Amino acid sequence: MGKLTEFAPIFFPKTHAVIGASNSPAKFGGLYFRAQLTFGYKGNLVPINRDEPEVSGKKAYAKVTDYPGEIDFASIFVPARAVPEVLEDCLRKGIPAAQVITAGFRELSEEGRRLEEQVKAISRRGIRVIGPNCFGVYSPGGGVTVMPGGDLPKEPGTVGFISQSGGYAARLPRRAEGIGIHLSKLVSYGNASDINECDLLEYFYEDPDTRIITFYLEGVNDGPRFLKLLKQACREKPVIIWKGGLTEGGARAVMSHTASLSGSAQIWDAIFKQTGAVSVSGLEEFLDTVLAFLHLPPVKDNRVGIIGGGGGIGVAAADACEKAGITLPVFSPEIQAKLARLAPAQGSSVRNPVDVGSPFPSPAMLEGVMEAVFTSAQIDAVILDELEMSPVARDGKIEPTWSLRFDGVKQVPIQMQAKYRKPVIMVLPVEGIGADFINAEASRRRVAAEYQRQGLPVFLSLERAAGAFSKFANYWKFRNQTAV
Repeated sequence: MGKLTEFAPIFFPKTHAVIGASNSPAKFGGLYFRAQLTFGYKGNLVPINRDEPEVSGKKAYAKVTDYPGEIDFASIFVPARAVPEVLEDCLRKGIPAAQVITAGFRELSEEGRRLEEQVKAISRRGIRVIGPNCFGVYSPGGGVTVMPGGDLPKEPGTVGFISQSGGYAARLPRRAEGIGIHLSKLVSYGNASDINECDLLEYFYEDPDTRIITFYLEGVNDGPRFLKLLKQACREKPVIIWKGGLTEGGARAVMSHTASLSGSAQIWDAIFKQTGAVSVSGLEEFLDTVLAFLHLPPVKDNRVGIIGGGGGIGVAAADACEKAGITLPVFSPEIQAKLARLAPAQGSSVRNPVDVGSPFPSPAMLEGVMEAVFTSAQIDAVILDELEMSPVARDGKIEPTWSLRFDGVKQVPIQMQAKYRKPVIMVLPVEGIGADFINAEASRRRVAAEYQRQGLPVFLSLERAAGAFSKFANYWKFRNQTAV
């Protein structure tokens, strides 16, 4: 049985029992049950509670075995000591999969470790188990969400997220939606007593809805199997891994969080080099890198042309590119001559980066400069930096002449990418963080969203754009080399 068939009850349950569902908003089972209703689960949601005959208007049952129909997925919110008994009931009922949200297992104590061994033993007898100590599954297509996630995005995307952290599982979909990233599915799997990172990597590799596989990972249960699967997956889909616990302090935190063995930084460096998986550190770098993979077409190399409108762009761009490990080739004399005819004679540079002398170029000038840069065989992608693309002033007013000019300028990058089929990367920084900049920031975000709808990723700084493109280009260089 392939993982798509085996895990279908987890991501697309037809009947979902919530064991420990409650009418009390102070209890996790109550929060979770209402989250499923708010999120819009279309299947049969069954509350299981020994003491309450009805939960949120639905008939409750004392045990899953009391329910007369079939159940294909169970979410468990009972104290840790009661979990083995509840899982035995699920097994007797013939439920193929369950998630144990409850904490208090091997991450807490020796008694918790013994309870988790019981969970593991029960799962081996015929029920797949996510957790314990997790937030569970988020599947927009299946109508299932994580514990506090009734308001999470309902639109499915193409990015799969496998997380050993419950907190990031709840936070990431909201942060991602704000920059146009939508998830196909997400799993917070916690202690991985049964279903682990290898099982989930295999599932997302098979999943046609997932184009990019991502991880927040603290430890690995089966190193050889994980390495083999990772090599296989990276040959067809990008795999982006945020590996927690690589520092001494981080490793200690991992032990108290999910009681996983985190592994050394040297081991993980070797894994990334052998497999082509993409390494990231921190939430911003994670999202930046996903954004690049989501929007950019494959590239052969990491050579970048930069176009901007600021006096310090040459120095800053050279520093950012060198730190990120990407190449900033000097344009040929022929390309420089073309650019010199377009850019103003004073206050500009045409070697690469191209400084057009002002953050307010005319549409004709920007189009001519981009045409010249794109005709260079030395360039794999273009970054536009320090160019004003949103016309709202600090006080929220829009000059009519500005609107006409900006409408023309902001279309040029879209047109050039469509014409030359080379990546265009936009840098649109937040210019002010005070309360009186809110209108200007709203305008910037609208322009950013428009670019991303057209397939142009938008970053908040040149450094972040260079870092994300470097990881993207290195993945494609590795994949092209290993495919030969």
